[in-house]
This record gives sequence, structure tokens and C-alpha cells, in this order.
Amino acid sequence: MQEFCDLTRSESFDLILADYRLQGFTALDAWAHVAKLATPVPFVLLSGAIGEAAAVDAMRLGFSDYLLKDDIARLPHVVTRAIEVHQARQDRERAVAELAASQQRLAELTEHLQTSIEQERASIAREIHDDIGGALTAVRVDLAWIGRHAEDPATQDHLASASDMLQHAIGASQRIMMNLRPPILEQGLVAAVQWLAAGFERRSAVRTQVTASGEAIDVPGDVRLVAYRTAQEALTNIAKYAQAGKVHIDLSDHEGVLTVEIADDGCGFDVAQLADKPKAFGIKGLHERARTVGGWLDVSTQPGKGTCLTLSIPLAASEQPAHPGDVW
Repeated sequence: MQEFCDLTRSESFDLILADYRLQGFTALDAWAHVAKLATPVPFVLLSGAIGEAAAVDAMRLGFSDYLLKDDIARLPHVVTRAIEVHQARQDRERAVAELAASQQRLAELTEHLQTSIEQERASIAREIHDDIGGALTAVRVDLAWIGRHAEDPATQDHLASASDMLQHAIGASQRIMMNLRPPILEQGLVAAVQWLAAGFERRSAVRTQVTASGEAIDVPGDVRLVAYRTAQEALTNIAKYAQAGKVHIDLSDHEGVLTVEIADDGCGFDVAQLADKPKAFGIKGLHERARTVGGWLDVSTQPGKGTCLTLSIPLAASEQPAHPGDVW
């Protein structure tokens, strides 16, 4: 037995063919050793009088095949088939490992892109606040000065019109800045989603209700941002496509899992058709964003019966130090 073990460790074999009973040990003992090798070898059991039950047990253990000595003429076929099956299994395992590695790289790339996007949003928001906001404020001061010193009615009319346009520009810049980097997120997830829902209801006239398991739900910054962006994207889709009359958003952190559920009573859609749509990046992006914090996304919908989008994030898995590049 020791010689067999040493040989299989030091040499490479395409296949091992062993009698059921060997000198000092059995084929089962040999297989127990072979099964532990880094690269298992196809193992064919040869026996003169193995019972059907024993043969089935051997196959369950992992033997490639078995052959009765009375049927030895089939040996070439059994050997060839065992090698082919083993090769196919190795190819499949290699493909699965490569797919897993590819998915991991995709997840890492998605996380990097999301972080970069949020950093860029924060940078643009700061520029709007510091540069554009400052310039608009200076213009408002100048217009006020002109208004105090101008006596011509026509000039006053133009000033009033310019002031209205300026106020519109200031409001637009503030809305853009808030969408890019809403400071209210620093007050917590519940407050941020309530603010988001209020703005959505005001713009769309769709009745929107927010419920939460508590006045505040304490979650890490990266989780808070993913939850907020998911709700934001869901409301954007509802406004574009759902034709809804009401929306309900529920936030909970029961049993260590953050759940964000956005449900509407709109027209719904066919999930299968969405999966086949080549440019349906919204939902796909939400799936990938959820994965960056160890969560997942479920979409429940039927044509004419509304849509329910649910984000679930295990909080224990996400309670870790923020990445150096995290925005919040």
C-alpha cells in the first residue's frame, strides 16, 4: 500500500485500474488515497464477482466505473470512456472556476465604478456650490444694487425679469446639487428617503408614503448610500414608466437585515422581457450596486398589477470599515 501511495504522489497517471482485492489492501483503500490527491485520477474497479450493491456503493464513492473480469473484452471501451468523462469533468470545473473569477472581477469593477461615480458626483456638487452658486449670488447682489439705483420703468421691468430667471437658475442649481450629493443623507437613511419621497410626490403628484421600523435606522455609510440610490432609481423608473397612482416605501432592519421595499400600483411589466432587453441597465445596475455591499435585489411584477422592488442587505456582512475612497 505504501509503495502505491508513494507512486501516485510522484508520478502522473491517466487512469488507475485496480482489482477489488489487492495484496495487503483493497481497491477501496487505494481509492481513499487517490481521492485525496490534488488532482484525482480516473479509477476503474475490476472484479471477478462484485455484487450489484457493492458496485453501486463504489460508484457513489467516486469510482469512474467498474468492470467484471468475465466481460474483460469491454476494457478498452471502459478505459476510454472513464478518461473522457474525467476530462469533461475537469473542463467543467475549470470553466466554473473561470466564471467565478470573472464574476468576482466584475463585482470588483462594479464597486470601483460606483465609488468613482459617487466621488465624481460629490466633486461636481462642490463645484456647483462653490463656483456656480457663488457666481449666481454675486449676480443677485449686483441686480439688487441696480434695482435700487435705476429709475427707468423699462429698466425695472428688465430687472424683475432677470431676477426671476436668476432665482430659477439658483433653484435649479440647488436641485442638481442635492441630487448629486444630498447632505440630508448625513441625517440618516430614514430622513433621506423621506426627503426623497416628498420631492418625488411634489414633482409627480403621485401619492407617496414612507414607513420605517424606527425613527432612525443606523447603517454604515456605504449601505446607506446604496439604499438611497436604489430608492432614487426606483422612483425615477416609476415616474417614467409605471403610470402609478400611489407608491409605498418601507424601511426595516429586522433580524440584522436592512430591507428597502418600493411598491407601486402602476402598469407593471414582464420581467422576462426586461431581462432580454439589451439596454435595460437600470435594474441591472441596481443588482450590481446591491452586490457591492453583500446584498441582493428582488423584483416582483406582473403586467397591470404594479411592481415591488425589494433591496435586502445583511448588516452583519456590511459592518466593516469604509473604503478610503468612500464618499459618505
